[in-house]
Amino acid sequence: MNAANPRAASFDFGVAGTAMRARGPAAWIAPLRAAWAVWQPAPESIPWDVRLTADASLPEPQGPLFEAIPHSQDGVCTLVASGFEGKVSAASGTALLRAHPQASPGDLGYFLRVVLAIQAFARGGMLFHTAGIVHREQGYAFFGVSGSGKTTAAHFSTPDPVLNDDLVLLWPAATGWQMYATPFGKRRGDVRVAALRALLRLLKDQDVFLAPLSPGRALGELVANTPVLSADSLWLPEMLARWETLLSVVPVYALHFRRDATFWEVIDAELG
Repeated sequence: MNAANPRAASFDFGVAGTAMRARGPAAWIAPLRAAWAVWQPAPESIPWDVRLTADASLPEPQGPLFEAIPHSQDGVCTLVASGFEGKVSAASGTALLRAHPQASPGDLGYFLRVVLAIQAFARGGMLFHTAGIVHREQGYAFFGVSGSGKTTAAHFSTPDPVLNDDLVLLWPAATGWQMYATPFGKRRGDVRVAALRALLRLLKDQDVFLAPLSPGRALGELVANTPVLSADSLWLPEMLARWETLLSVVPVYALHFRRDATFWEVIDAELG
């Protein structure tokens, strides 16, 4: 996509307590606004100012921005790759991405995802790499390394709503934690939020059963599946404290499962 057209445009975007106002060339903003039109921030949320700037002096992108590793220093997260220079400041509530005009909508969408992850954490929540499934009106987060079975769990949960098969937003509430849908993956149904009942680490097996995870292993697994923040060790102490707070009210288990829906029978028997 060529963003050489200087005509500016903007759109508002948000999930749960996050909010941002993205501004930039219309050629970049228009497809994002169309794809994410339903993701409007709450009226009371104060939006972060996010600017997307086309800069032809940068080299053409040699790969997706997704491959860039975030780094934090003095409260500012930087994201640098061929064709991209991005900064996110939680203190000032601002973000800026300078990108070559040939940057793709996927690259720009990824930058907004980084902004959301940092803003959510600054406001008390966490973006989490998981399949969020709503079963009997309760939210279950199925997580694990790539290939562990998140999409499989979502498939065998039909017709239960799927908030997202890849990324959800966890947000504190008066009586525990809520799990919110995001636009960063595949969804099923119109449900957008559910109370978080349990965190389930997926393990493929011939037998189907739940086993408690030790606190140390649980923390390690959860931190590893916290996108953006887990790439930078400077976030680690605060991240561990946030997960410990969540685990004080939400249980975490290893879910041994096979490729069928029998895991729900076990979950219903023990947690339903």
